[in-house]
Amino acid sequence: MKTLYYQCPSGISGDMNLGAMVDLGVDPARLEAALRKLPYTGWSLRFETDTRGGISGTRCDVVLDKAAADDHSHPHGGHHAHRGFAEIRDAIEKSELPERVKRDAVACFRVLAEAEGAVHGVDPDAVHFHEVGAIDSIVDTVGAAVCWDLLGIERVVCSVLETGGGTVDCAHGRMPVPAPATVRLLEGVPYRAGGVPYEATTPTGAALLVGKGCEFLAATQGRQIGSGIGIGQRNPPDAANVLYVSLIEESGGRPVGGDGLERDEVRELAANIDDMTGEAVGFLCSCLREAGALDVWQVPAYFKHDRPGCVVHVLAAPETADRIEALLFEHSSTLGVRRQTWRRAKLKREIVELETEWGSVRVKVASGPNGLRRHKFEYRDCARIAAETGRPLAGIQARLEAIYLHKNG
Repeated sequence: MKTLYYQCPSGISGDMNLGAMVDLGVDPARLEAALRKLPYTGWSLRFETDTRGGISGTRCDVVLDKAAADDHSHPHGGHHAHRGFAEIRDAIEKSELPERVKRDAVACFRVLAEAEGAVHGVDPDAVHFHEVGAIDSIVDTVGAAVCWDLLGIERVVCSVLETGGGTVDCAHGRMPVPAPATVRLLEGVPYRAGGVPYEATTPTGAALLVGKGCEFLAATQGRQIGSGIGIGQRNPPDAANVLYVSLIEESGGRPVGGDGLERDEVRELAANIDDMTGEAVGFLCSCLREAGALDVWQVPAYFKHDRPGCVVHVLAAPETADRIEALLFEHSSTLGVRRQTWRRAKLKREIVELETEWGSVRVKVASGPNGLRRHKFEYRDCARIAAETGRPLAGIQARLEAIYLHKNG
């Protein structure tokens, strides 16, 4: 299984990602040829070797002619296209791009439309993008989907994500960093802010990771078969503005013994707690999840002198176990943390899109030996539909189940 491993100590933007993909080995000619299938003109791609902070990599520039440049000019100083999500989605879906490219590109725009819609209080289909609706941002987003397809990417993992700090000027005026849409996109995602005094992760960059179903701070193991470095446009004096990517052939993702299961190792950490309030334990568990814990749970227990308390258990990837352990000591009163290693077998999982009368709904589909298949609807999508329609969550899930079974037998 080919996994794309992102390291974003200086954030991620659409052009940085394309530079990293070409540096990794994507053929620029094949990339541009695929993008020419979109109904947008007046642009070209330019890739050059450049350095930031002594680190060499590939910089991408989406070069626009005058008409396209006017299309992208700042709203306070020129004309600016306000393409909507529905328009961009239709353009992608009606193109001759491969179905996998269409699916990934639309998913990235969809999560961004949902974030923008939440910020402005409108339906995602009614969202009109400003900067992200311009031609170069469309090229960045669809180009990412093309690159993932050319590389055969099946999984995306991100180890660290820096969002930056300061302010940014956009169509709505001056905004704090991370921008409101980026904040919405990264709900539930562990990230770092303030490492650099500018916008490091753009809404497009965040949408690429979230839309592709990136697993943040997740474990990966296998053989590295390629690497690349994308160069950002800014050249700050005290930071290397670069994006690192690695292409990994995962050993853990391969079926073992022909049983169709995926296997890896996880760390379980446990701490006894008998002198904290329920609110404090709840805050501890939230901190652990935000730090990338795979799972957190509590088991009621009695300790010395029959004092009631609980045992907090945490599952963590091997590379995050030390950080999880440090948080257990920092945010709890425990005097010791136990740790053990588990070998784990997993059903193979993928995210598919189910088209419904309420728009697209993400479905996690698991498969295993002897034709075993299970599915689960993305809770956030179900909750969104329930909130928009005023119908009970259980009723929405039952309707989705009927639609899914009708389409999949």
